[in-house]
Amino acid sequence: MAFTYEVTVRFHEVDRAGIAFFGRVFEYAHIAFEELLLSIDPSWTSVFDDLGWGMPLVHADADFERPMRLNERLTVSVAVESMGARSLTFAFTLTGSEDGVVRARARHVHVFVDMERFESIPVPDEMRRGLAGLGLLEELEDAGS
Repeated sequence: MAFTYEVTVRFHEVDRAGIAFFGRVFEYAHIAFEELLLSIDPSWTSVFDDLGWGMPLVHADADFERPMRLNERLTVSVAVESMGARSLTFAFTLTGSEDGVVRARARHVHVFVDMERFESIPVPDEMRRGLAGLGLLEELEDAGS
């Protein structure tokens, strides 16, 4: 199962040929990631202050398959690719909303840290519950059984 969010390629995001700058893939993925977090908890930013943990990005990569063009609507699908003891890997697929053709794929690896000491910690229960509530851990659980 995946979480999805739609974005539109805007004029200020494209070059003279009307194609989105490659870095937009990471921007669109991060927007979808933030929306995923907001769907778990609308006050998710309180984890930094109230719960004392954060989840910095430690790795990102992308593969580009087709141009993303001006005014295109894109569906960004977010899935949990893997969960380690202290990290989560999210897989993003950017697809044309009209034609269903994949434009790009990206991966982000986040490590959980104690915000005071900035040392790694186990994946917080709040995050596990939130992702499970969205059905994003079902495939990982099925693979493990």
